[in-house]
Amino acid sequence: MLKGTIVALLVAAPLMTTLPLSAAAQSMDLKAAPPARERVSPAVPERDLQPQRPALPDRPNFIAPLSKETGSGRAGVAGWSAPNPAVGSRVGGDHENPGWPGVGFAIEWGRPVRAN
Repeated sequence: MLKGTIVALLVAAPLMTTLPLSAAAQSMDLKAAPPARERVSPAVPERDLQPQRPALPDRPNFIAPLSKETGSGRAGVAGWSAPNPAVGSRVGGDHENPGWPGVGFAIEWGRPVRAN
């Protein structure tokens, strides 16, 4: 039985080596498809991420009976709007509120002297 297997291998080996030589592959003409247009999403402007809040006056408004004119400004009790800074998460605070009213002692200086 071993002799029969050896004879079969000796006869089949030359046939198997010539088989790949006689086989011919078809030529392949590959054409690249035109590249598809890439869809690029538009850039998100910074103003959409942090929308502008309404502007608030940043100058103090002095209460006349409780304030005094100085040489280059004014000092006394005043009211103003304290800004509400956008810090933290959108859930953590009231980010739609532009500011809060504030009252206290204020000093304003450095403005030009008024001509009488």
